Order: sequence, then structure tokens, then C-alpha cells
Amino acid sequence: MIFALALLVAEPIGLQQALERARAANPDLAAARQSVRVGETGVEVAGQLANPLVTGSHGPDEPTWWGSLEVKAPLFGQRSLAIAAAEREADVQRAVAQLQEVRVLSAVRRAYYMLAAAQARALLAEKAASLARDLEARIEAKVSAGGAAQLELLQAQLARRRAEQERDDRAAALTGAREDLARLIRDRDPARLEATDPLLPVPAAPPIDALLERTAHHPEVESQRREQAAALARASREGAAIRPLPTFSITLEKLINQTALGVRGGIAFELPLLSWNRGAVHQAQAQAELASLQAQSALDRLRSELRSAWARWQAATSRARSYAEQIVPAAERLERMARDAYELGRTPLLTVLQAQTELNSTRALAADAAAEAQRAFADLQEATGAQL
Repeated sequence: MIFALALLVAEPIGLQQALERARAANPDLAAARQSVRVGETGVEVAGQLANPLVTGSHGPDEPTWWGSLEVKAPLFGQRSLAIAAAEREADVQRAVAQLQEVRVLSAVRRAYYMLAAAQARALLAEKAASLARDLEARIEAKVSAGGAAQLELLQAQLARRRAEQERDDRAAALTGAREDLARLIRDRDPARLEATDPLLPVPAAPPIDALLERTAHHPEVESQRREQAAALARASREGAAIRPLPTFSITLEKLINQTALGVRGGIAFELPLLSWNRGAVHQAQAQAELASLQAQSALDRLRSELRSAWARWQAATSRARSYAEQIVPAAERLERMARDAYELGRTPLLTVLQAQTELNSTRALAADAAAEAQRAFADLQEATGAQL
């Protein structure tokens, strides 16, 4: 009854649909895209020229009035180096945004199949509770007819209570799984989410050597490499800061004893006598070296995580296939045989209860194995940095 009502109000969603909704609505991805836009506006800021400075004065002293116009002209590469540094900073933000997308989409895949597994386990628990109620009713009728002992009824009642508690626990776990997926795809009605893609089969993955090669271009590694390039660009920009920045000026003035306007031109610039800006240059160079070390560290860690995920994916996929093709069918046959034997009076109730418990446990383990294989595949994608 519970699942029938749930199906009436369910919001079916496939994995690809969940991924697209995450791309469109996930707040972390929206923030990452905004960071890219901030970086791109930095390029615009770096390319802007300084506004001219206009000054003027009037009074009884000579000159009775004067005015000047001053313009700073970055003629020695300061502007182009500032733009280049800003462009490298924007490149860093683009790589960080790509990294955030990899992480979010991998999290969506994990959450999606956790929901699929939670649905399967909740459905199994509901069926187990229904079977337990049916068995209790059958034994109660036997006891009333004198065909079974009161002890068997007590055993059936205990099994039914346990099955109902398991059903309630699985329903709570299903609620949690829906909340996890809804948060990632920003769904405002988590209670309606229903995963439609099956847990099996698990997607195939490229050979491990091919995956290891891909890690060299992982967005996390690439972001550190771009940070290194940005730091070197900042060092060049700071190095250019000691170059003369000419300020051209033109001045108009009116003297008391002259009828014509006086015109005077001028040029001014700083002389690097007290500071060569070496501190800022050395700091940027040190940041570049740090980024290089962090890129290598990230690459080593990602390759280790990839090898671990590959091993888990292989083991979980094999286990899920074994449960689906061999273990679950065997447990189902055993449970049917136990029920038939009990109906014929050839085996005690305890044998039936044990067979039902074993079947429920086996089906739950099968769902867990499939979910673990899907999680390991998501880990492969995250460690590789790309959709497989």
C-alpha cells in the first residue's frame, strides 16, 4: 500500500536527467561559473587606462589662473603584462570550475545509485513484511484448527515484528537518500524522487593504463599548472613595475602682465632608486614553485586513488554479478522449498523463517554490491577527471 501510493506521486528521474539538472541548478557549480566571470572581468580591469588628471587654480597672485591636464602612458609593457597576468588568473578559475563540475557530477552519480539501492532495499523490506504477515496468518489458522503448536505462532509473530521494523528502518534510509540527491540537483520536493535506472549492469571502464594517462590532464592538476603560470605572469608584472611610467602634462597659465595664454608641456616618472620591487617578484616566483609541487602531489594522489577505485570497481562488479546470477536465485529456490516442505508438514517453521531471513539478507547484499560497484565507477570518473 505504501509503495502503491508512492508511485502515484513519484517523480521518476534517470541518471542523465539528474546530471543535467545538477549542471543547471547546483549552487556549487553556479558559484564556480561566477568565479570564472569574476576572473574574466579582471582581464578587462587590467586593460583599462588611467583617467587623465585635470587640475586648476585661480587667485590674485601670478599666475592669476592656471590649469593642467596629466595623462599616464604605460609605454614600456606594463599594461600588456598586467593583461597577461589577469588572463592567467582567469585560466586558473576555468580549471577550478572544471574541477568542481567533476566533483559534483561524481557526487550525483553516487547519490543517484544510493537512492536506487535504498529503493530496492525498501521494496525488499516491504515484501518481507508482507510475507511475514501472510505466514503469521497461515500459522494462526493452523493453530486454530489444531494443526500447529502455539510456539510456532509466537515465532511467526516475532518474525513479523522484526520484518516490520526492518521495513521502517529502510523507509527512513530511503528518505535520507532522496534528500542527498535532491540537495545536489536542487529539487524542492525530495519525497517524490524515484530513481528509474537499474543498479545493474555496471558500466564498463577503459583499461587502467589508459585511465592513468588521463590523470595527467585532470582539472585539479591542470588548475595547479595554471596557477604556476599565473604566478610567473604576476612575477613579470611586478618586475615591470619598476619601469618608468611617464606622465605627460600640458599646462595653461595666465600672467598679470601678459595678454596671451602661456602653454607648457612636461613629463614626469618615478625613478627606481629606493625600491626595485624584488619582494613582490620573489613572492610570485615562490608561489609558482609551490604550485608546481602541488601539481605533482595532486597527480600522485589521483593516480593512487584511481588504482584503488579500479580494484574496488572490479571486485564489486564481480560480486554484484555473482549475487544476481547465482546467489540470489539459489536463496529463492531454498526459500520456496522450505515453504513447500512446511506446508506438507516435512519441516519445522524455524526452517522457513531461516530461509526467509537468508533470502532477504541475500537480496539486500546484492543491492549493496551493485551500489558499491556504481560508487566505485563514480570514484573512477572523479579520479580520472572525465566522464567515462
